Amino acid sequence: MSKERVLTTLSLIGSFSPYTGRLYSTESENDGKSSNSLPTISVIGIPDPITWIRNKAHMYLIELYYDLGITTVDFDNGVKQAFVHVSNMMSTGNTDALRGLLSKEMVEYADKRCKALTESQRQHLAISLEDIVFLLPEDVTLLFHHGKKDVYIIIRFWYLSTTDGPDDPESTKMFKVASSDQDSGSQKIVTAVYEFHRELTKGAAPDWTVTSIWHWHLKQTE
Repeated sequence: MSKERVLTTLSLIGSFSPYTGRLYSTESENDGKSSNSLPTISVIGIPDPITWIRNKAHMYLIELYYDLGITTVDFDNGVKQAFVHVSNMMSTGNTDALRGLLSKEMVEYADKRCKALTESQRQHLAISLEDIVFLLPEDVTLLFHHGKKDVYIIIRFWYLSTTDGPDDPESTKMFKVASSDQDSGSQKIVTAVYEFHRELTKGAAPDWTVTSIWHWHLKQTE
């Protein structure tokens, strides 16, 4: 997946579906995989309903006043592709490929964190679209300051990973992964949190930028 494709998709603003697990994948990403190789995932908890309702209300109000298209599916696809692209570029240490998608500060952060990881630790960051189980907006903010208008959307992703680290408490309270004799390695669900920003000031470019990234894998190496 190219950076240009991710940036193009992020320009098509859409919504966050209540459930988005395993809906989007490409043919190349499915090569060598079958539905039989995927673990069985049980839902054992739900997100905070107050947070979900509050953020949905904020999104609809922003859509009403600014017509950003965040009640369609395109942005859902875009943030997923951005998450996969950033994770995979970090897994190879190619942080230069993230310029234009991440803010300047986040490119520097990603580069610094990647250099501190071993090759094995970096490889655990790599994911595919099919690995994404669920995503949810955790905070939606419209900020007015110094004549500028900005919208920030913080999204948590739940995704499958093969890691030997401790369980992510944000995952274990919502999902349980059944063990399988077919699995070559132990799979678990972990989370990542990304902040997406767009300036709404008149004349500003209609582009989304990732201004914050957090991975459970990175937390384990701090």
